[in-house]
Amino acid sequence: MHYVSASPSVAAKGTVLCVHGFPDSWYGYRHQINSITAAGFHVLVPDQRGYGETDVPSTIEDYRMELLCADMLSLMDVLGIQRVVLLGHDWGGTLIWNFVQQYPFRVSAIAAVCTPFFPTNPKDNPWVKMRANPGRFDYQLWFNTAEAQDELERDPRHTTLCAIRGTGERDSHAMLQHSDPELVARPPTEKGGWLVGLPAPGKLERSEILSEADLNYYTAQFARSGYFGPLSWYRNVERNWLWMRPLAGQKVKHQALMVTAGRDPVLKASMVKSLNMQTWVPRMVHKHVEEAGHWALQEQPQQVNEYICGWLKKLDLSDAATCIPASKM
Repeated sequence: MHYVSASPSVAAKGTVLCVHGFPDSWYGYRHQINSITAAGFHVLVPDQRGYGETDVPSTIEDYRMELLCADMLSLMDVLGIQRVVLLGHDWGGTLIWNFVQQYPFRVSAIAAVCTPFFPTNPKDNPWVKMRANPGRFDYQLWFNTAEAQDELERDPRHTTLCAIRGTGERDSHAMLQHSDPELVARPPTEKGGWLVGLPAPGKLERSEILSEADLNYYTAQFARSGYFGPLSWYRNVERNWLWMRPLAGQKVKHQALMVTAGRDPVLKASMVKSLNMQTWVPRMVHKHVEEAGHWALQEQPQQVNEYICGWLKKLDLSDAATCIPASKM
C-alpha cells in the first residue's frame, strides 16, 4: 500500500488517518496535510485499494468494505498506531463511518466531509432499493457496468477534467459552454454513459481548482491504476450491507465533525437533517461551507481546514468515552 506521511515539528498529539473517495487519491488531501501537522497531529494519507500506487486486485469482491476497512487496520498495525482520528471524504466517508462501528476501540474521533452517516436498515437491502428507484444515484448503477470502465479509461485526462471541478462561475461557464443540457439531465443508464452530454475531449478547460501539475498527476495516477478498482467500490453495496447489518441500530458515540458543502448535488447538506444525524452521532459538530461543491477539500481548502483544525485542537483525546462501542438506539 502506498501512503504519504507527515509529522509536526513537536511530539504529535495523535494521528489523523485521511481516507479519500472516488475518483481521487491521497493527493486529494494535499491542501490539508500542512494545516493538520501545524495543528500538532501526525498525518497519514494512503492511496486506497485500487487507486494510484496501491495494489489493484482483479476481482470485484476484493473491494468489499470489510476488506477496505481491514486495509486501514493493517496499515495502523504495521505502523504501530493504536488509535487514529479518522477523516474521510466521499467513499472515504462511508469507509470511516463503517470503520468506527466495526472497530470503535481503534478510533479517537471521526470527521467526514460531504458524506453523512447512513444508518443501516437491517430489513431493506439498499442495492435492491437503489435498483428500483435510483434517482440522483443512477450513476452508481451505471458504474456497475463494464461499459462504465471503458468510458472512463478511454481518456483518463478527459475523465479527470470532467470529474474534478469546482462550482465557481468560471468552472460552471466552461462546463456549460460545450455541454448538451438535455443529455446532461438524463440518467447515465438511460443515455449510456456518465460523461455523455458533457464537453467532448479537447473542448473543456482545466478546472480552476486544479493546477496543470495537479491535472497531470491525477491523469498519470489513473492511467497507471485504471478504473476497475475505483468502480468496484460501487459494486459491493449488497455485500457491504450484509457485513454491517449485525450492527444496525447503533449510535456512534465518538467525538465527531461533519462538514457539508452547499453546492454538492448528490451528498446534499440537507441530508444531515433528513438522516437525523445528530441523533445517530450525538457528539457531532456540524460545519458548513456554502460556496463549495463535492470537492470542498480542494475548492475551499482554507475554510475547510479552519473547521477541521479548529475541531482537532478542541478534541479531548484522553476521553475514555471516545472509544467505547457504539450503543443501540
